[in-house]
Amino acid sequence: MYNGFCMKSAMYYSHDTDSFLAGRDAMREVVAKMAGVRPELLLLFSSIGHDLPRVLEGIGTVAGPDIPLCGCTGSGIISAHGSDEATHSIVLMGLAGSNLSISPFLFSGLQAEPEAIGEQIAIRVREAGIGIDDRALLLLFADGLTINADKLYRGLHSSLPSHIDVVGGTAGNDFQQNITYQFCNGRVVSDGVCGVLLHGDFRYTIGVTHGSRPLGLSHTITRAEGNVIWEIDHVPALDVLKKFLGVERVQDVSQILNLFEIGEEFPGQGYCENILNRAIINVEEAGGLRLAVEIPEGTRVRITRRDRRLILQRTREMTETMTRELQDWRSATYLYFNCSGRGSYLFGSPEPDVDMVREVLTPESRMIGFFTFGEFAPINNRNYFHNFTGVLVGME
Repeated sequence: MYNGFCMKSAMYYSHDTDSFLAGRDAMREVVAKMAGVRPELLLLFSSIGHDLPRVLEGIGTVAGPDIPLCGCTGSGIISAHGSDEATHSIVLMGLAGSNLSISPFLFSGLQAEPEAIGEQIAIRVREAGIGIDDRALLLLFADGLTINADKLYRGLHSSLPSHIDVVGGTAGNDFQQNITYQFCNGRVVSDGVCGVLLHGDFRYTIGVTHGSRPLGLSHTITRAEGNVIWEIDHVPALDVLKKFLGVERVQDVSQILNLFEIGEEFPGQGYCENILNRAIINVEEAGGLRLAVEIPEGTRVRITRRDRRLILQRTREMTETMTRELQDWRSATYLYFNCSGRGSYLFGSPEPDVDMVREVLTPESRMIGFFTFGEFAPINNRNYFHNFTGVLVGME
């Protein structure tokens, strides 16, 4: 045990624009803060502006080739010291456990074969040798531009003998580029999914929340193909949106992305407003609404809008709940996967929501994360893909 707990961690947050030096110096700081305990896993989140192979090279000069590393790019970086959406930022965390097993993985070709990749991840989980008394948690980081979360989950869940909690987020960028990156050990890919299975003698708790309010009446999806909604209540989907939001707002797609989304009704789960948020990624030329997930015909939905005050309130409540659930929250390790739609797009700066987490935790807390293009988190022992949520994980 490390100081009476199963998990020890250290993190470092760098703004150095030199990619090699950012990686090297971050790893040096992590090693120093681990105080003689060798990291068994490195988690790295980076802004899109860095030369990622050079960052990994810098880390490797200190870490050597034997410590597994996993992570992705984000539209912003999160740590216990703050958050930003700068073009050159990284946050690195080292973790070690007294009886912790770690199985990292990376697969490319996500857009073409999401279900097959889900099955391959399940094989890795089955082959990991999870003990009967082990706790297990699957961290997942996927390309936020090419993912079909429904098919990825379908392949994963159909090939697993029992439930395993999945948490994480989809990789992002600075909204100026049409690519994101995922990395594991020395490899860097796009259109991929990476992650790490943690299992053994450790404890964890998960919080997930959003701050969107349903507006108006319920509607029914009456025609949909894949992840495009064509008709709502037998009316073209875009016409429904125009009637509800106004023609001028609908013509400006950025306004829709900034404030509004489709809320899939989610009754009986005790979850925020009984709604699962579904981002409107784009408006098709023929009038369909493209989403991040598939919503089948017959699904009941409502138009929802993010509420700044409600987001901050629920983030505080989620973090306070977690401090009560953990055995020693002051010594715990935290991961925060926060939607990019809850940063500058909504608040005008990236800090308000992350700062709410930091206010509840101690200044010495070890927390890293990134601003995502979508989030993975379970609700009531079932895994879901989310949009516009904050997912907080506490481990000890």
